[in-house]
Amino acid sequence: MSFASPLFLIGLIAVAIPIVVHLFNFRRYKKVYFSNVDQLEQLQTETRRQSNLRQLLILAARILAIVFLVLAFARPVLSSGDKVVRAGANDVSIFIDNSFSMENSDGNGIILDKAKVKAREIVAAYAPSDRFQLLTSDMEGRQFHWLSKEEMLSAIDEVQIGGSSAMLSDAAGRQADFLHGGRGQNRYAYLISDFQAAAVDMDAMPTDSSVQITFVPLTSTSSNNVYIDSIAIGSPAIHIGNSVTVRVWIANEGDENLDKVPVSLFVNDKQRALATIDLPSRSTSTVDLHFVVDQSGVLSCRVETEDYPVTFDNEYFFSLNVRSRVDCLIVDGADRNPFLASLFEGDSSVRCSSMSLRQMDFSNLDGHDMILLDEPSSITSGMAQALLGFAQQGGTVVVVAADDADATSYNAALSLFSAPLLASKHSGRATAALLNRECSLYLNVFSSGEGNRTGNRSNSAAVNDIELPTVNNYWSLQPLQNSLHESIITLAGGDDYICHTPCGDGHLYLITAPLRDNHTDFVRQALFVPTLYNMALYSVRPSAPPAILGREQSLTLVGRYETEGHAVRLEKESHGSADGETSGIIPDIRSNGGVCRLVTHDSPSEAGNYLLSQDGEVREGVSFNYSRNESKMQFLENDAIQALIDDFGLNNVSLVPNPDKPIDTYLREQMEGRSLWRWCLILSLLMLLAEILLVKIKVK
Repeated sequence: MSFASPLFLIGLIAVAIPIVVHLFNFRRYKKVYFSNVDQLEQLQTETRRQSNLRQLLILAARILAIVFLVLAFARPVLSSGDKVVRAGANDVSIFIDNSFSMENSDGNGIILDKAKVKAREIVAAYAPSDRFQLLTSDMEGRQFHWLSKEEMLSAIDEVQIGGSSAMLSDAAGRQADFLHGGRGQNRYAYLISDFQAAAVDMDAMPTDSSVQITFVPLTSTSSNNVYIDSIAIGSPAIHIGNSVTVRVWIANEGDENLDKVPVSLFVNDKQRALATIDLPSRSTSTVDLHFVVDQSGVLSCRVETEDYPVTFDNEYFFSLNVRSRVDCLIVDGADRNPFLASLFEGDSSVRCSSMSLRQMDFSNLDGHDMILLDEPSSITSGMAQALLGFAQQGGTVVVVAADDADATSYNAALSLFSAPLLASKHSGRATAALLNRECSLYLNVFSSGEGNRTGNRSNSAAVNDIELPTVNNYWSLQPLQNSLHESIITLAGGDDYICHTPCGDGHLYLITAPLRDNHTDFVRQALFVPTLYNMALYSVRPSAPPAILGREQSLTLVGRYETEGHAVRLEKESHGSADGETSGIIPDIRSNGGVCRLVTHDSPSEAGNYLLSQDGEVREGVSFNYSRNESKMQFLENDAIQALIDDFGLNNVSLVPNPDKPIDTYLREQMEGRSLWRWCLILSLLMLLAEILLVKIKVK
């Protein structure tokens, strides 16, 4: 026990006053003579004893009244546990969970409104000289500064439901980091949340004992919810005429099986597909939606379902950037190859041009998506470096090895790509024995394949009907250590005829024999068209996957952007045009090696499809979705939270025992200890009352 005002204990000297009064307050008795005093003496003796006892009790009551009154002024405090509270100012950080789950109701109001009440009660427990920080799930940069008590109360009133969600440890970690930059002798972090199970990660909580963390859980009710979890596009390249399959994952978090749940696909605000799906309880199911691409440019798409009362996750947004054509360049190392020339002739999807190797300027490869080196006798170091940079920036390089290839120069170039090297020249005939049908080049080319059906010139065919090529005079390959190459067509002896090596954001395809009819019958087979054609189509960088709001991510963009001296804007799409009045922001675009990436921070704040433009011209689309962590409406109760605190040994973390009651008194007791001055004052008044009653008692 300690005293908040120990100087008042000097007042205990006043105890001497009733003692002195008692000692000098003697009664003088007058003698009265009677003829028979036997019975009277016995009565006098008993009365005197009772009077002495009464006087002692009065003295004790007076002494205790003074003692308790002095103690009340000295303000005794009963210490609360082993928490260290230092003298001086306090730095206080309050986290209010304003994610979608806080929009739930417990029958008595919205959970977020109760969170605001608790935040105000916390602020009320501190002095006006203390400093405060308000943090929400948005974790915006403007929230990382100190507020006065009045400013803090105003900021609490402004908190609204937002689309961001935060893990519990992330919020506590950011609070701790911010508090360490303060100057207060005591650091307090409060987390007010519904403690959604998906957001609670006690194993990652900060354990710094200099920051005292307090959990304030608010009661929320679990609810059934159906939500779109994610989507996948069934084609690596999207172009006009392509039949695209959108596979949708839908989760049912409820306890009941649901039948015939509608799922719709919208492209540029027009419904293009509709399906129904049966959803067993507590499970995730998939459904495929199909549509045909009939235009180029940005396709702003969304998948939609119906569910109440939780609606924020009923939509899933994604963007497809459709190129009107692919630019392919064939660099002839020898005579022009008629099979390659005729492959893309008259095709509107691929614009193919050819150039002699002697005329080629490898210092400027911009404007091309795929470069095919057809039988170069050698590859110079400058050419190799230029092709490597082209591939790393997302381009596709196809090398058709010449019959008289200079293996030394080839291998110097191939080693830059970490691709297999030319080992030795094989004469004679070899037949292909294995076709890698899992390769992306053959996605949905065969009728037995899964996913969507492509609409390009490669007709679907049964796998058993495919004729594999025969090759004359080819190069065998020697893979490098830790090479990530992929075999596409393998010959009977185990050598690769065609292989693929990823390189940065691009690709390298190596064909080990010339594509001429005196070296292979591949150029006259049905497999030739989808193999080379898809190399060209898939050379276009795919659209960036949808980003999750509230997370810092780096999205690889399709186009290239000059941010200096050019107006680059990210605006929310509305009916096929930018809605600059509501969502226009300046994005953070970073360029590295010719590849541009969009780095997301705390904006935008609303899910949807967005258009990225430069100098007023729309270049591509990107999409943002709300985190699905909020979709699982399961919450931890106090006992479960306390058990986790104990299991992970979080000595710097405490739990408010009864959040339904005002917590300002509880917090003061935690910081200062339990104050007993009220009890002392009550006891002092009781002693005075006892004294009055004792004085009124008559001795018989």
